[in-house]
Amino acid sequence: SAIPLLRHHHHQAMDARRRSPKKRKFERVPDQDSPPGSGSAGVDLINALPDAVLCTIVSLLPTKDGARTQAIARRWRPLWRSAPLNLVADSTLSRQQRKRVVYVTKILAEHPGPALRLNLPYIRRRDYGKIDGWLRSQALTDLQELHLGYDSQDSPPPSLLSPSALRFAPTLRVATFTDCHFPDLSAQSLNFSHLQQLGLYGVTFSALSAHYLNFPRLKQLTMSVVTILEDALHNMLSGCLSLESLLLEDNVGFARLRISSLTLRSIGFSAPYTQGPSLFHELVIEDAPCLERLLPLSPDYGPTIVRVIRAPKLQVLGVLSKGISKLHIGTTVFQEMTAISLTTTMRTVKVLVIESFGPNLDAVIGFLKCFPCLERLYVLVSTHNCLSQLSTSA
Repeated sequence: SAIPLLRHHHHQAMDARRRSPKKRKFERVPDQDSPPGSGSAGVDLINALPDAVLCTIVSLLPTKDGARTQAIARRWRPLWRSAPLNLVADSTLSRQQRKRVVYVTKILAEHPGPALRLNLPYIRRRDYGKIDGWLRSQALTDLQELHLGYDSQDSPPPSLLSPSALRFAPTLRVATFTDCHFPDLSAQSLNFSHLQQLGLYGVTFSALSAHYLNFPRLKQLTMSVVTILEDALHNMLSGCLSLESLLLEDNVGFARLRISSLTLRSIGFSAPYTQGPSLFHELVIEDAPCLERLLPLSPDYGPTIVRVIRAPKLQVLGVLSKGISKLHIGTTVFQEMTAISLTTTMRTVKVLVIESFGPNLDAVIGFLKCFPCLERLYVLVSTHNCLSQLSTSA
């Protein structure tokens, strides 16, 4: 029958495979150390890349994956130590906090540097001693990107930012600090000479710490739930000589903010939901020759007074609502969305977003007179607790 014959041929094939000294071609693993173009059947494009390119690739991988590349082949073993260190100690490194601490210590001991990025998002009080040691590691010399996030559940918050983190000021290009108290600088000016992006979330500044910070090349600044005094904030912004984008969300400690900047192009702002004498209630744009976008993010909560004295390139404005009780555009004044005087026109504004409660066409017409060259007008209408959006374009 056919079945015994098939079994016979199958056993013959198995015997021939056992006797053969070579594996089948598709079972062989190519020699990773052979030079490219050596005549092998497959072309290994990755292995053909120069070491410098491979190091760049390794440095962009998640921390665990970058370290694992050492197991690929003999040629790859030194690449991870030669590539700029990308150290992110989040759940991708380990889901357990204690294991992440062990891994970070081991990585900093084995990698000689330089470092591209350090991200420590969940720093617990019990690990402060280790954090300070990590930040002093030689492997982190010339660090370019730093993200330090302290655990907001620790009591009493906020935690003091490790002073060792400030040693990277000369080399950092991107930095984020979360839920911490910025240390006093003892009247010593600290110059972040290459920093271009800075994010501050839940950070507390004392007067001494903010007065001596300089950001000459900073282009993007985000401050959210930050505690800082008015004079200190003005001094900080005056040191941002290249700032283009400013985002201020729910910060406390100052009631009035005056902005004069030759470089700012976009400002987004909002006041905290709570009320109080030290909370943000007035924004004054004194002189912003490059400002294009002025964006009240939560106008119903403040600031209640917005004054635009000089912004000759302003193109996008809004959302505006009754939460802004007084809006000054040059010498034109709007009070609770109603034009009190119409003496200034801004022909540069192309996009306007306003919120109107009920069919209030007078308010819309007043804004159209102030901004005669609009290309897009968005009107958010709230009627009987139902919010709808009307839009029109020229």
